[in-house]
Amino acid sequence: MQKQPIWVLVNCNSDEEGEKIGRTVLKKHLGGCFDIFPRKLTEYFWPPKSGKIEKAGGCLLIIETLLDKYKEVTKEAKHFHSDQLPFIGYIQIHGVSNQYLKWLQGELK
Repeated sequence: MQKQPIWVLVNCNSDEEGEKIGRTVLKKHLGGCFDIFPRKLTEYFWPPKSGKIEKAGGCLLIIETLLDKYKEVTKEAKHFHSDQLPFIGYIQIHGVSNQYLKWLQGELK
């Protein structure tokens, strides 16, 4: 059975923060690729239970990896993230070609 490919999503406060997390994951062979997309605007409640709405920018970091690497990727993302409570989650990816999946599996430790 093939391993399940996922995209790990991390909301970051800057491109630099996203690059730091992404490069660390690559250097440790926990992910095969990362992409950074600018966020024009994000709004959220902060601090908790205050009813106050904050605004920010930043970026969305997407890391291509396998489900069995998710916990390790999350640990690295939390270590380098500047937020107390960062958003880190994953989406399972279906329909990836066997050739791409073999490449991804070959790059991960």
